[in-house]
Amino acid sequence: MPTPSASVTPSTSETPAQPAPEDSAATPGNAATAPVSSTTTVTAVRSGLAATTAESWTAQTAGPVRDVRGHDVALNECASVHDAATWQQQPYLSGAGNPAVLELYIFGTEAAADTAYEQVTSGMSSCQATSRALQSAKHVNTDAAAQQTATAPKAAAFERSWTGVEGLSAAGTQTNHLYLAAAGTSVLVLHFDELGGGSSAAPYDVHQDPNVLSLLTNLLAGPAGTH
Repeated sequence: MPTPSASVTPSTSETPAQPAPEDSAATPGNAATAPVSSTTTVTAVRSGLAATTAESWTAQTAGPVRDVRGHDVALNECASVHDAATWQQQPYLSGAGNPAVLELYIFGTEAAADTAYEQVTSGMSSCQATSRALQSAKHVNTDAAAQQTATAPKAAAFERSWTGVEGLSAAGTQTNHLYLAAAGTSVLVLHFDELGGGSSAAPYDVHQDPNVLSLLTNLLAGPAGTH
């Protein structure tokens, strides 16, 4: 799953993605400039992650609001976000050293947000085959196993366990969790990784995934949503 340096590639423009102007809105029209790094959102995410993972989480430095029009943003090897207007990331780090990132994508229209949501869920639905093909091409053990673990109205959760191929993902044994939800012109993505190599954290229980989706939908109804 993605790290705070997720890949941005041109789709219809060769112009590099730039931070949005400091006084610009994060949506084309309204909403706060940096909703995923607001105190309210950070507190809610830290509390939600702590409750579902039994780990403590610390917010790291937030990324800027970036203008990504004309670019695709790769969430991982399986799915990308297309046609967003702006994008911002808020990374977190657990006490056991596992990373998490909350990402907010704002679109010009609700239809564009819905299409992007469907494209991501489609890509994640075939993530096992995509990941195994990548492992085979890179001569890594083809052990990827991926599944959808929870669903809610306009929200979905996915899990992938595999020997990662270094690039968008870290190398080595790991389990990646990805959650997304859409509302209005916003798509919110949360992902966190359980990395191998002696982490002291207990394995995450995917039965908590409906609670994570509730966290995202509640965030979209508040400061991370479109008003």
